[in-house]
Amino acid sequence: MKTREKKKANWSDPNTTAENEILPRRMKWLWTGRGIGYSLNVVLILQLTYYCTDILGMPAPLVGTLLLASKIFDGITDLIAGTIIDRTHSRWGKARPYDIFLPFMWIGTIFLFSVPDFGMVGKSVYIFILYALVNSVCNTFLMAADPIFLGRTIRKEENRMSLTSFQGAFIMIFSILANVILPQLIGGIGSTRAGWTVIALVFAVPLSIVGSLRMMTVKEILTDEEEAKTEGIPVKKSIRLIGKNKLAILLCIMTILTNTITAMNSAVQSYYFKWIFGDISLASLISLPTFLTPVVLIFAPMITRKFGSGILLKAGLILSAAGYALRWLFGANLVTIMAGTILTSVGTVPISILLSIYTLECIDYGERKTGERVEGIISVMMGFGTKVGSGIGSALIGFLMGISGYVGNETAV
Repeated sequence: MKTREKKKANWSDPNTTAENEILPRRMKWLWTGRGIGYSLNVVLILQLTYYCTDILGMPAPLVGTLLLASKIFDGITDLIAGTIIDRTHSRWGKARPYDIFLPFMWIGTIFLFSVPDFGMVGKSVYIFILYALVNSVCNTFLMAADPIFLGRTIRKEENRMSLTSFQGAFIMIFSILANVILPQLIGGIGSTRAGWTVIALVFAVPLSIVGSLRMMTVKEILTDEEEAKTEGIPVKKSIRLIGKNKLAILLCIMTILTNTITAMNSAVQSYYFKWIFGDISLASLISLPTFLTPVVLIFAPMITRKFGSGILLKAGLILSAAGYALRWLFGANLVTIMAGTILTSVGTVPISILLSIYTLECIDYGERKTGERVEGIISVMMGFGTKVGSGIGSALIGFLMGISGYVGNETAV
């Protein structure tokens, strides 16, 4: 009986310490749904450039300009979101309430891929507004709140790593499935505007439901003493404190660079297989071998415990660089493209699972250095880096295609 009692889940008890925290088995599954719902939205949104040029017939430079211009709002909404989260003290907690933005993000995405025939100016305004709502509002609150939710729910570092690794594995699996299925859908019903609305609905309905499970079932656990440390700090003071947090600044820069490269790779894929290989559905093939990638996540907690997270991160960056180099050196060779994709997929695993943990470490570092705990603003910096990197990557593809003289399918209806 005593042995069984020690294994009983105790995470919901505010008096539980990090050392003896035991999570219920269902926790990993409940936590993971939101991550899957969010990540697959990113996968679909990265096809927006293709949708605008080849379905709506919009010039590539115009699309790139619209996506990049929307980033102007990110700096404003990020600051607002970080401040609001820092000052939130509800019966649901500080970060948990903002998971509500996930279904709203999917609703906005459905409308984003259902552009009416307003003419070029009308379509441009419509896309700019919807993209800003999805990216600068919904995405902002979701990204900003996620690491804080993790820190206020899971105390033990080992449990955090185990949880994020489990979530990362299933995010990777579902992202691979999406990257296999999506080209097939684009090559089939994705040749018309109505078809893209159907594609958005196929993703949005189940992922909105699954993604809402965490908010409905997982609560924040914080003692009164810990809660007192998170009282809201004035915005100007928060910004000054961030200026003293070199780790947060470096992590933000790394996030921008990583997501710029990832977005460029994803945005160009549909064009590459359509015009170089002559069959957009072949893009599904390069995603199949990446089903091996989640296996890496099984060993991630063990590697981190033995060598530290820094080694895991450096190894990932080296593998990613090798994968991109392989694809560049051998050009339109399906075998080397698949091999390079495996390397880049494995290489991005450490970054994806460590971002939330590193964000929490930056928050702790800032508190040790300044004596003040800034959560929302630091957390939102990483979301800002992710969105800016994705926006820059998508915009660069549009600008480069414009320079090359690319003209989309203007006759599409």
